[in-house]
Amino acid sequence: MKRLLVTGGQGKLAKQIAKNNKQFELFLPSRQEMDITIAKEVESYIKHTKPDIILHAAAYTRPMAKHKINPDLSLKTNIIGTANIVLSCMHSNIKMAYISTDYVYPGTQGNYKETDPVSPYHSNNDGIEKYGWSKLGGECVTKLIPESLILRCSLCDIPFRHKIAFDDVYRNSITHQDVADIILKVKDECGVINVGGEYQSVYDFVSQHQEVNVSSGVDIAPSLELDIKKLTDLINE
Repeated sequence: MKRLLVTGGQGKLAKQIAKNNKQFELFLPSRQEMDITIAKEVESYIKHTKPDIILHAAAYTRPMAKHKINPDLSLKTNIIGTANIVLSCMHSNIKMAYISTDYVYPGTQGNYKETDPVSPYHSNNDGIEKYGWSKLGGECVTKLIPESLILRCSLCDIPFRHKIAFDDVYRNSITHQDVADIILKVKDECGVINVGGEYQSVYDFVSQHQEVNVSSGVDIAPSLELDIKKLTDLINE
């Protein structure tokens, strides 16, 4: 049985992969077991467990405002931490898959293909922009592994952590449960894949799962529409 190591082992995505998994021996290290910002810890843990694939899901993420307050932590975790994983994959010849985000796209015109230029929405110098840049930095180091996989996911927490949801911010929002299932199907692919569900407002997506009040966005990327044809074609093969 092949071995899959999922960084951020105590996070929602890792736990969902553990529920969906029927094909791997799984390793789900907590931060205490393997701090991705400490290169020696990463190298030691990976040499000990000898995974065939590493899914790099650990990241400094929500709430987005903290990326404006602590951009040094965004850099340390999402860029340097990813670089540490990449180096270990290089040293041990391990396949790597990186969980990125739709926030690497400009978020203005929509219908973004994997080959389109990337540059996080910059109208408002806020936490979302800095988060996008930090995840794009992680993509850059991941691309140094020729056969790596980058998944630009439009993940949305369910249960939703806020009391309001925006009806004028549109994304291909998708749950951790659905993304976990997709990852296990496309894990052997290479390159970049957009991962998302139906294109709709954040409010419309969240209200399908729970009651939430409606509000309007405050200068947040208005259209993060993803072209998910590549994903659809792969799943339907």
